[in-house]
Amino acid sequence: MTALLRLSAGLVVWAAGFCVIYGLHGIGCANDWPARSLAGFELHRLVLIAAWIATAAVNVGIAVWASARRADVLDRAAIITNWAAVAATVVTFLPLLPIAPCL
Repeated sequence: MTALLRLSAGLVVWAAGFCVIYGLHGIGCANDWPARSLAGFELHRLVLIAAWIATAAVNVGIAVWASARRADVLDRAAIITNWAAVAATVVTFLPLLPIAPCL
């Protein structure tokens, strides 16, 4: 069971982050967050980027945790899948930066 957890933890966090960011996007568009500002920045974009950073930080933590063990093939596979989840988190949410949140 722990091998399955080590193998899938990063991808589960990526999927959860995707769901959270998708939900926050809908909530923000419905409540007109793009028209509001916080510290001179658009509130909607700040909330989405904060969720992205939190997801990426958790994924990096999991990848570092998985990298601490190098005992067998499953541990090496866990390292690869968890770093792939970090890359997926960065690439998937990169469009949050240049694209307008609500069209």
